[in-house]
Amino acid sequence: MRAGRGTPAIAVLGCYGAVGRSVVRRLREAGTGPLRLGGRDLDRVRALAGTGPGGPAGAEAATGGAATGEAVTGTAGAGAVEARAGADEAVAVDLRDAAALAAFCEGCHVVVNCAGPSSRILDTVARAALAAGAHYVDVAGDAAVRDRLAAAGLPTGSAARRGPADHGSDGPGFAGQGSDGPDSAGQGSAGHGSEGRGSGGRGRAGRVVVLSAGMMPGLSALLPRHLAGQGFDRVDRLTAHVGGVDRFTNAAALDYVASLSGGYATPLAVWRGHQVIPRASRPRRGVELPHFPGRVNAYPYLSAEAERLARSLGFAEVEWSSVFDGELTLAALARLHDLDADTAAGELVRASRLEAFGRTPYFQMVFRMEGEAAGRPVARTLVARAADSYELSAAVAVLAARAVLRGLVRPGLHEAADVLDAGAVFQALLDDPAVTRLEVVDDVSPAAEVEEGVL
Repeated sequence: MRAGRGTPAIAVLGCYGAVGRSVVRRLREAGTGPLRLGGRDLDRVRALAGTGPGGPAGAEAATGGAATGEAVTGTAGAGAVEARAGADEAVAVDLRDAAALAAFCEGCHVVVNCAGPSSRILDTVARAALAAGAHYVDVAGDAAVRDRLAAAGLPTGSAARRGPADHGSDGPGFAGQGSDGPDSAGQGSAGHGSEGRGSGGRGRAGRVVVLSAGMMPGLSALLPRHLAGQGFDRVDRLTAHVGGVDRFTNAAALDYVASLSGGYATPLAVWRGHQVIPRASRPRRGVELPHFPGRVNAYPYLSAEAERLARSLGFAEVEWSSVFDGELTLAALARLHDLDADTAAGELVRASRLEAFGRTPYFQMVFRMEGEAAGRPVARTLVARAADSYELSAAVAVLAARAVLRGLVRPGLHEAADVLDAGAVFQALLDDPAVTRLEVVDDVSPAAEVEEGVL
């Protein structure tokens, strides 16, 4: 696949998974196209490519159908391409086939990776995109991916982390973009115009990599950053509750299982006195949490992203918990230590689907921040709610991809929370039909929590 007139600007790998379908729909709605769509099942890729602009949104339930490195079935074979003039390209991709993956990335300006599980794919797609001269956006991609790319020589981006008073000073889409604003996208430091899409722009030089461009990590740092800019002179404490009734895909479940032992998070830890305090908290069952319906279960942990957020914004205390509105998923989690990764992931998928059966799914992020303004104590809460977490991940991924496409992100290795402007992301979500609630409310005191035992 060589670059040429009509070559898609953006390629989406894992296009028919829970996040991928939403990414494709959002890119089409934004007028970005045609697209190159890839996955291991060519029939499913064809079906999505054939829906066209304005096609069915989320016609398939979340199934975890993202590319996972399994062999492509059928007669088309890996790397097969189908395209019509002006239409999206449909490509079969086997991630174990380096030539097919390279062909998928060839000629595109930005490759968006929605395939999973990230814990197994790691930097495979990123390296293929960079070798093809493309920029790269990963819905996941945590510290392991970042470390591998940095070790391979990709320079770390220079965008400065923001403080509470810094929000809103930059134009939409990029934190600290300097002179490279929207009007200069063709001349920007990302090299959109000067390097082009052909062989002249090949290799890592001038390439942009944006990792953690999803719900968590990603939005889970962007929303607290936005909240910190809402009238605080100083922020002292953050309490976060994230979860609801949400279905695991197989890829998401495998990544969750990997995170339990992969250093992504420290279970039962909190941030206190500007440092990590292990095993300082405990799970809570049957508690009433502000903005959550009825009684729920909370499992505390401290992620690497939450620790970075605490350091960058200067929090003295951070308490963060996953929220499960039901018992089945929690019961499955309690059994994971006795199971291999694939079996454990299957248990999580089944439990979460049973949990959601007959109920209205929802996913909610509640951030309560305490600090000071004009010498007086201030407390504010940000509430974000959507039908599922995958829509939130897709929203962030598309914002990141469009910022890269417009040349608004400097070359190098970044995380989405460091290059997307938190205020602009909040505003975009306000206008997003998949987001059913998004607001900042003042002085919300935590409801009394009635504990019915520990998990």
